[in-house]
Amino acid sequence: MTDMRKKVLVLLIVAAACSTPSTVTPLSVPLTYKTMLNPAELATLPACAALSRVDVTDARSEKAIGTRFIEGKTASGAAVTASTDVAEWVRGGVEAALHHSNVAINKADAPSLAVTIEQITTTENVLHRSGYEGHMTLTFELRNGGKSCWKDRVDGSSENYGYTGSVQNYQETLNHALDRAVVRAFNNPDFKKSVCSCG
Repeated sequence: MTDMRKKVLVLLIVAAACSTPSTVTPLSVPLTYKTMLNPAELATLPACAALSRVDVTDARSEKAIGTRFIEGKTASGAAVTASTDVAEWVRGGVEAALHHSNVAINKADAPSLAVTIEQITTTENVLHRSGYEGHMTLTFELRNGGKSCWKDRVDGSSENYGYTGSVQNYQETLNHALDRAVVRAFNNPDFKKSVCSCG
């Protein structure tokens, strides 16, 4: 092969690698929780903090978790859905944060923590690679014997960048958004007081 042909071949390969796809297709993502936080970001909760259980309810009317679209195109995007139980994924993130904050779970007579999933949205902006954004809204409530001791609605957001249609990038983006929401709830001074006094 001549030098000129080699150069042309290399240019064609580079062009193909950098080209923007013409369409995007629906994607289903398994949600697997893995913390994206530095432990120092988690709240230091009082030694008296304990819970009887963590209940998670998925109250979303829209079950899709996001949209993929090609930058600059007006055509509607493709839906992104979760292929695993969203409530169990959120429970995993909440319980992991409680564990890192040394909060006992399954303690009799302690309050329960009810978490409601209000919204989950992601966008994947496809160009040569993809920009990812994730956002979620959760409501946290401490309850004991039918009494509500504390309630707060929190948001968590994150951004990511990587390969197009990457399950790993979706997981990282959503895990980080979940972590941000959980940190916001647990760092609330009223939560720190109520987790010990709700009874």
